[in-house]
Amino acid sequence: MLIRESKDWKQFLDAADEGKLNRLLKDVARHRPAYKNADDVKVAQLWSALLELKKENERLNSKLGEIEGIFEAIYNRVKRNREEKEELLKTLEKF
Repeated sequence: MLIRESKDWKQFLDAADEGKLNRLLKDVARHRPAYKNADDVKVAQLWSALLELKKENERLNSKLGEIEGIFEAIYNRVKRNREEKEELLKTLEKF
């Protein structure tokens, strides 16, 4: 009888990528009650992973929006200060 070795395909990934995948699978496990009741568990698990990635993307976009707002405020302040300095110089030149 031939004994078939069970190979974990994840072991062939780069160590860092395997760690990322394991963290994603841990996050997806929160949806286990939902996908275990699906007709096709594997497909439902993939959709759950997609959902987790979508939520992470939304969190990152929200943070990016906040950072963009900060940089826009800084830019506007610098621009306003530059305009004020130019106006002051013009006024002083008239003296």
